[in-house]
Amino acid sequence: MPTLKIKNPLPSLLLTAVLLVAAGCCLGLVSLYFSAGSHGLDLFLWYLTQPTVLVLNLLPFVLLTLLLYALFDRAWLAFLVSGGVGLFFSWAQYWKLMARSDPIYAGDLLLLSEATQMAGQYIQITWQIVLSAVLVLIGCAVLFFLGQGRMKKALPRLSLLALIVAAGMWLYPSFYTDSATYNSMTVWPQVNKWFETNRYISRGGIYPFLHSIPDALPQPPEGYDREAAESLLANSPSADIPEEERVSIILTQLEAFADLSGITDRITGHDPYAIFHALAEESYHGQLLPNVFAGGTIDTERCVLTGYSALEDFRHSAWSYARYFAEQGYALNGAHAGYEAFYNRLNVNANLGISNYRFIEGYYDALYGAVPPDDFFLQDITNYCKTQMESGPVFSFNVTYQNHGPYDSSKLWYDTLYVPQGDLSDSDYHIINNYLHGIEKTTIHMQRMVDTFRQSGEPVILVFFGDHKPWLGEQSVTYGALGIEIQSQDIGSFYNYYATPYLIWANDAAKAVLGSDFVGQGPDISPCFLMNVLFEQCGWEGPGFMQLTDAVLAETSVLHATNRYLVDGQLTDTLTESQQKLVQDMLHTQYYLTQDYGGVHP
Repeated sequence: MPTLKIKNPLPSLLLTAVLLVAAGCCLGLVSLYFSAGSHGLDLFLWYLTQPTVLVLNLLPFVLLTLLLYALFDRAWLAFLVSGGVGLFFSWAQYWKLMARSDPIYAGDLLLLSEATQMAGQYIQITWQIVLSAVLVLIGCAVLFFLGQGRMKKALPRLSLLALIVAAGMWLYPSFYTDSATYNSMTVWPQVNKWFETNRYISRGGIYPFLHSIPDALPQPPEGYDREAAESLLANSPSADIPEEERVSIILTQLEAFADLSGITDRITGHDPYAIFHALAEESYHGQLLPNVFAGGTIDTERCVLTGYSALEDFRHSAWSYARYFAEQGYALNGAHAGYEAFYNRLNVNANLGISNYRFIEGYYDALYGAVPPDDFFLQDITNYCKTQMESGPVFSFNVTYQNHGPYDSSKLWYDTLYVPQGDLSDSDYHIINNYLHGIEKTTIHMQRMVDTFRQSGEPVILVFFGDHKPWLGEQSVTYGALGIEIQSQDIGSFYNYYATPYLIWANDAAKAVLGSDFVGQGPDISPCFLMNVLFEQCGWEGPGFMQLTDAVLAETSVLHATNRYLVDGQLTDTLTESQQKLVQDMLHTQYYLTQDYGGVHP
């Protein structure tokens, strides 16, 4: 009678397991390569010398591949799916880094609609991207032929699944969200350690992304106590604006508007800033130091509108200066020369108190048929506010779009020459001249807006400010070509990287009502303090929250996302105990107003 031979599946399963782990590691290495962005092979090779970086960036891909194997029981299919997910993340990371010097954070997943609309401007299919896709397909083929191990029965598959889930549940809080581990990791010595993007990419790609997940959800500041925050506001009661001083306020955030004339000597042709400098001379003006560079528009606009130094998601009702003006009897309105879905402005602006907001949908598409340029947009703001002013004072908050990058690097779109080519590459020459033409066009229409209200008998204050420095070439190469240093760690580089201008202009009627000339040099401030400066010029005491932040402003005029402060004109990362207490009180009260606000005036 023949003997029945049972084939031992263990060697096949072990080989399959080894191949899957190797495939996951290879996928992690591919992701690390793309996470290096413009630094390419130099940073990638440095990753290989950092054991913690390697482990924390390879492990998620290994676990994902094994998890999918437990689900599908087919090695090649598990790697096909994990490879697709891994490549999608890695490519998106690479494209965003190359285009905007900004990596992907977990919070970006809440903005998929606008990311999808803008993706076509930045996606570039390189040979590295094609090769990475080919390598994943080769890995699938290898696993198809060599990774034949199958668990078949439900019990071992469920056991493996449970083991991987348990490992993930232990690893994530122990290592991936642990701030001590994250903050102790070395920043690549060849980059400026103060730049958030540099700190991020020095830790890889998937690891800092996973670390950012808790930041995508509201997190109270250290030591936060709701009752204590409420008490702080109660001890600073709001002050009304005297009825006879209720002048109209129109704020306009200018997309990527920056004055480069003071930081490069290459603008020797036509002066694009002549009108702007003339307006500054008849305004109270200074510099903003936003938290963002070449992108992140909403950070600046919402810091200005709310007075908050750090933003939450605003997916429910929160306090803002717009609400304060509404309580003072002002009519509110606003406009954005773009789509309502961008950064969820339709809902967020309503949650901040401005429900009367004009977008392309339902307004500019009918009036203009497309994204309105600044000539049409600023004129529309003027006309709309003038009509509303017939019934009383107006508070208007607006955001332009015209100068949004990227700027064409292949040709000049206009005849006016601002920067002669000299030794500039064709790309740099085209980018800077196209950008500066947009700047000059904006200033022309700013002047027209000013002149309209100059003649008005209604008291009006206009506030213009830039949201961030412009995108000037991939990896910001055009800044270097213009001799603008943005990578060193000194205060000059900090200003070169972040500073944008603000102007506060008042017509004669407003000056007469408020008894102020609104002329002179203002302080260099974070966007969250712009309303403080405006109220100080108007002579208004303001809401309780502003009174708390006035105390902070008196000590440090900049609270920056890089954890740096401007104290007595010096950039520092440390504060005195009393200064730190003031900042902590501000953080606690602004968290209260974003998360625990119940509609009661602060």
